[in-house]
Formats: sequence, C-alpha cells, structure tokens
Amino acid sequence: MKKFIQVISYLFAVSVLFAFSGKATAAEQTTVAGATLELNGLGVHSELRNEWFLNGLYLTNTTDDAEEAVSSSGVKRMELRVLADNLSGRRLKRFWIERIKNNNEASSVLSNAKSVRDFATLMDQDLVSGDSVTIDLLPGDATVISINGSEVGRTAPEAFPLILRTWVGDRPPSSEFKDAILGETSGAQRSALITRFSAVQPSSARIAKFDQAAIAAREEEERQQREEEERKQKELEEQKRLEEQQKLEEQQKLLEEQQKQAAADQKAEEEAEAERLRRELEEAKRQLAEQQQAAEAAKVAQGPSPEELSKIRNQYSSALGAHYVPYFEYPQRDIFRRHGKSALMRPRKGQTHGDVSISIEVDREGELVGGSLVSSSGEKILDDAVMNALFDSVPFPAMPEELPGDTFKTTVSISIPAPQM
Repeated sequence: MKKFIQVISYLFAVSVLFAFSGKATAAEQTTVAGATLELNGLGVHSELRNEWFLNGLYLTNTTDDAEEAVSSSGVKRMELRVLADNLSGRRLKRFWIERIKNNNEASSVLSNAKSVRDFATLMDQDLVSGDSVTIDLLPGDATVISINGSEVGRTAPEAFPLILRTWVGDRPPSSEFKDAILGETSGAQRSALITRFSAVQPSSARIAKFDQAAIAAREEEERQQREEEERKQKELEEQKRLEEQQKLEEQQKLLEEQQKQAAADQKAEEEAEAERLRRELEEAKRQLAEQQQAAEAAKVAQGPSPEELSKIRNQYSSALGAHYVPYFEYPQRDIFRRHGKSALMRPRKGQTHGDVSISIEVDREGELVGGSLVSSSGEKILDDAVMNALFDSVPFPAMPEELPGDTFKTTVSISIPAPQM
C-alpha cells in the first residue's frame, strides 16, 4: 500500500510539473537593474515544522560555495514567496534581527547597526499566503526591499551580505535548506520546487494594497513639500510685514525727534544745555545696559566650562555602562560546552571570567550608531556575549543637551564574574 501511494504521489508531481513548465522556465532567470540573474537555488523555509516561505537566490554567476555567494560582486536578489496563511510584521521584524545576529560576527552587525535596524523596520509588514518579497542588492547604491512588485524602502548596500548569511551562514533554517539554496538538489527536486515557486502568486488585492502604499508614500512626500513651500512663503510674508512695521516705527521716531528739537529751540539756552546733558546721560545708561546684556549673552553662549563638560561626559558614560549591564547574560551553556563543567569548580580568568572593554557610539536620541571590542577577556564566547548584549540594550539614554556633536563615543569596561553554582 505504501509503495502504491509513493507511485501515485510521483505521478501527480510529474503532472503538475508539465502543467506549469512555462512558468518554471521563467523562474530560472530574472532581471534586476538591467542585469540578467540566474537562479542559484530554491529552498522551503520552515519554522517549527510549519512552512513559512519558498525562497530563491539569484546571482549573476551560480555557485555552490556559501562564501562566494555572499562575497561575489554584482547585482543579487533574494526572493521570498509566502506559504504560511499569515505572518505578522512584528514577528518578522524580531525574526530578521535574531537571524542576522546569529549568522554574522557581532562586530559586523554593530558596525552596520543602523542599516540592520532600517531593514528590520521595512520588514515589519503583515504578510499572507501568495505574497512575494524581493531583496535586491544594487552594489554601491542600496539594498532595495519590494513587496508584490512595489518598493517599500531602501537601506545601505552593506546590509545585503548580513541578510544573505541568514540563508547560507553557520545557522541557516536547516542544513537541507542551505544545500538547496546553494543548488545542491537533484534535477527532479529542483523542477518540482520551480513549479511550486512559480505557482505562488499574490492576489490582485494584495498587489493593489502595496501599490496604494507606494502611492500614499509619494503623496505624503508631495504634501510635505507643499507644506514646506507654504511655510517658507509665510515666513517671507511675515519678514516683509516686520520690515514695513520697522520702517514705520523709524519714521515715527524721526518725526518725534524733530518735534522735540523744534520745542527745544524755543527754550532758553540753559534748558537746551540741560536737555543735551540729560540725553547724553540716557545714552550712556543705554550703552551700559547693552554692554551688560552683551556680557551676559556672551557668558551664556560660552556654555559649560571645560571642567563641567568633562564631568557631564563622565556622568553620561557611566549612565551608558549602567544601562547596558542588565542586558548581559552569562553564556553558561557555551562555556560548559567548551571548558567542561569543571569550569564551575575551577574557574580560570581568561576562560570562564575576565575583564572586557567595549566601544559604544550613540546618537543624540540614544540609538546605537556603532560598537566594537576594545580589549578582550581572553575568551571569544564571553566577548561575543558582551557584544550581543550591546545590540539588545538599545535604546540607550539620550545624550545630555550640553554635550556637543551628533554622536557620543565612549569606552565601557565590564567585569564578567566567574560562574556560580
């Protein structure tokens, strides 16, 4: 009976293959930015035994070497066709951040923190079965994300290798998936996957949804441009009104001075002299007041003294370190795997504990701009745990207003204690 079912399944697969042979041929190639790309491989991506995507990788030159697929030059495309009934954007955003962190060096992720964050935000889209997502690398220009044929955003081109390693890195969805993406599948399996890939298509309603999103984005941009032009026009009109008002006030002041002068001419010489002295005294007072105001303004413009500024930097640096500490988790399982459980009984500095220094750079809102390892504990597992916790601790406290510059960079020292029983 089992043999019979296998034969029937094979015949059904062959019939489907012939039914969609035209589409399968089309899926073998695609064009991105004028470049013709070849299908390198197709694989089904499953999570907890549930199929999420049918993924395809397109390259200018196909390869079965993972590192070559990542580092080779030229235009590239990762295409995901949704098999699951629905996938929430919030879940997908967390999924991509975790997969990028798990398949790349912490230093590479941190040095491209903004582009990784931008990519994950663009992937915060609720998807349904049939939707198509493309991630295109335009070398030297951008990584372009599109859904159902409509571009939803762009990030730096440096993000693409980090994303591709989630498929062909050390921790892919599965070893079978990685092999499939690198083209290591039989001819029959590949044909069946191509047929299935071609059959997954977005509905007209889903295409229209993202078309409308693109239109809405353009309309929003045009609206903002109109508002900016209106704001500038109002500023010009207000400036003109103030200039006319100032001119009228100057004319009024001149008229008043002429009237005063005419009255002064009719007074006695003693009264004229007294008036002159009075005006000189008022002018001296005015100048003195202006000088005092200027001195106060200069004092305020100078800002904090070097000593005060140094104190603010030190306090903010300490605040960054204090914010980071709760996010660090001791990698006990990996330490025991490498050094054995004797590490708990006989901890050694440089293996089970030690001191690490890391560089942290944040922008004025406290978002992470970059980070790097300054000095190692002596154990890479501990160093990686420190760097991963740095990415998880975003956002940091915002920069104090007194500090100059768009970013703040400091070095934080972390003492990793030995594991406890």
